[in-house]
Amino acid sequence: MRRHRRSQHGGTALPAALVALVVAASFAAALADLARTEVILARYRQVAAAALAAADACLAAVVAAMPPGWDFDPLLAGPDGVTGTGDDGMLGAPAGCTATARRPPGAATPARVAVTVDANAAGGRRRLDAIIGRTRPPGVPAIVWLGGSPTAGAVRGTLDVDGSDAADPSAAPSAMVAAPSDPLTLDAWLAGEGAHVTTHSTSPPLTAPSPPFSGLLARLTAAGEVTTLPPAGTLPGGLARAHGDLVVDTPLSGAGLLFVDGVLDIRSSFDFTGVVVAVGGVRVQAGGSLTVAGAVWAGTGALTIDGVAWLRASRTAVEGVDGLLPLPRRPVLLGVKDLA
Repeated sequence: MRRHRRSQHGGTALPAALVALVVAASFAAALADLARTEVILARYRQVAAAALAAADACLAAVVAAMPPGWDFDPLLAGPDGVTGTGDDGMLGAPAGCTATARRPPGAATPARVAVTVDANAAGGRRRLDAIIGRTRPPGVPAIVWLGGSPTAGAVRGTLDVDGSDAADPSAAPSAMVAAPSDPLTLDAWLAGEGAHVTTHSTSPPLTAPSPPFSGLLARLTAAGEVTTLPPAGTLPGGLARAHGDLVVDTPLSGAGLLFVDGVLDIRSSFDFTGVVVAVGGVRVQAGGSLTVAGAVWAGTGALTIDGVAWLRASRTAVEGVDGLLPLPRRPVLLGVKDLA
């Protein structure tokens, strides 16, 4: 009887062990499946994150490349500038993504444009829909806005720039210069000019596309203009234009908007409050002086100073000009939607 009971106990232990082994194997298999699933999900999350980052970077690059302006009609017309053609709405974009623009629903003002970017990265794809508008402040937050990269050694005289606004001490300081160059290049240029350039309360140089000279001239022409400038004395306040170069060889002062088609060549003293636009650049000769409260927008010849220039920020002066003639504004991201 005892042997029978021992046999009976031994007989029940084996099935129990087999059952435990099966359960353990099933549990191990389930864990392996779960681990494989987690690996796959992690891969999907990594791909999705990479694609989303690429789409974000693409959108940022597209917005940064948009030129300052008044509306978005040139973007909607595409690279050929003609509406009703196959490239309407096509935008330049970095490698690995595409971008297209379309007119959003709703009122035509304020100016807005809808942009869709499609990015591919790490085997994944992501699409974003964004609404782009225009900033409220006109121009760029810089005292000097250049149409090209500044030239090394261009300041052989003295350039003194104050980025604080005396009329609004609480306002953020303006940059000394904005130009279509990367920030490191602008920093290097500013450092290279050495003691010839002195800055007060300025923010770092700003990368920005060139001023839209042709668009501004078209609006100036449509608004009415002063075409004959006195050789000396005081410029009439408001909107003024000089056809070709403007040589200042006797003291001259003024306020408002001065648009010079060519080079503003200063050989005497020139004092201005507002916005000075010189498509051919600004040149301050030795013995000449330039004083501006507001902003200077210079084109091809950029800024060459052998004399003395004192420039200071004045939001009031720039906004006063904007009240006379609407100035261009930078693009700004108003909203974005992930289309996955």
